[in-house]
Amino acid sequence: MRKVLIGGTFDIIHPGHLQLINQARQLGDRLIIVIARDRNVIKAKGRPPHFNEQKRLENLTNLLAKIGKLKNYQIILGDLADPYQVVLKEKPQLVALGYDQQFFVNGLHDLVVNSDLACDIERLEPFKERTSKSKILKKALADAVAGFLLINKPAGWTSFQVVAKLRSITGLKKIGHTGTLDPLATGLLICALGQATKLTAFFDILPKTYEAVIKLGVISDTYDRTGKITRVAAPSAKLTSTPALVKIIDSFLGKQQQLPPMFSAKKVGGRKLYELARQGQEITRRPANIEIYNIELMAGKIIDDQLKIKVQCSTGTYIRTLAHDLGQKMGSGAIIQELTRTAIGDFSVQAAAELNNLDSRNFPKWLIRPLEAINLLNESYGRHVFG
Repeated sequence: MRKVLIGGTFDIIHPGHLQLINQARQLGDRLIIVIARDRNVIKAKGRPPHFNEQKRLENLTNLLAKIGKLKNYQIILGDLADPYQVVLKEKPQLVALGYDQQFFVNGLHDLVVNSDLACDIERLEPFKERTSKSKILKKALADAVAGFLLINKPAGWTSFQVVAKLRSITGLKKIGHTGTLDPLATGLLICALGQATKLTAFFDILPKTYEAVIKLGVISDTYDRTGKITRVAAPSAKLTSTPALVKIIDSFLGKQQQLPPMFSAKKVGGRKLYELARQGQEITRRPANIEIYNIELMAGKIIDDQLKIKVQCSTGTYIRTLAHDLGQKMGSGAIIQELTRTAIGDFSVQAAAELNNLDSRNFPKWLIRPLEAINLLNESYGRHVFG
């Protein structure tokens, strides 16, 4: 059994910590997670952690227990007098270091060289370095107006228009969102206020869930019903039977490359693709790496040349392109008729506020404060990454 040891402060726990733990656990059969003592953190960083050592131990223990998918691990406090004693005691075959870990490193190399330990040392891969910085997290927690609003975006609104409306409602200028929705689409748009805008990149790692109505027998330049429509042949009866249809839909499961549509907000050479498309230009685009985690036929069959699917996918996936590619496989063409984002990780549209119900007095009731949001992110991402 190969024992792996990883150590750190684990102060304000965020998805980057879970990614480091996941990397470490893939390097061996048993994982020892060491929580740095308060006094050693102050010595190394010149300031105390946000949470004391007992709270940090409790927070990580409770989080991993709640996720419930990490096996064969142990969480312990480091030695107060000598942080290297835990290495001598546990005798790991590998010590995994965080990508930016400085404290503990030099002494660890000396320990391995000057002892009989048969121990390798390996640096782990970085993960969203800017978002994961403790000073950014602490600023977000200290900001009295920071937080996240779950908005049920109405059809016809751009994501920018929603942000502009929220600026008017809240009186705040610093507002952003965690991922755009097409004007056609409805559903969950997570908007960040104040210093919470610095944390939006964390939401990129969560799976997105969509429900889409797809119309067969037509194509459009936008891949949805808002574009220039061209009618093509209806799909053959052989392909519209439920077993055949399910087989085609299932063929989109897994990791793959997807070409972004010309009518999209993706930037190429500093310009948004839809700006070029509106000028009649079509340029070469690079396909992006995406993953479809789950896809299912909802109504069970095609009704009036329309089918409804539910998709759980990675950030960067265009459901319009998925519909277009599905139509190509069926030989009929296809466009998005309706699209709703129902969830981002554990954040659900069912908990979202209707934009026209928000005003300057009641919006704080809907605000998810940064620490609560990070905790929800951790649970959702932990279940996803530890699988």
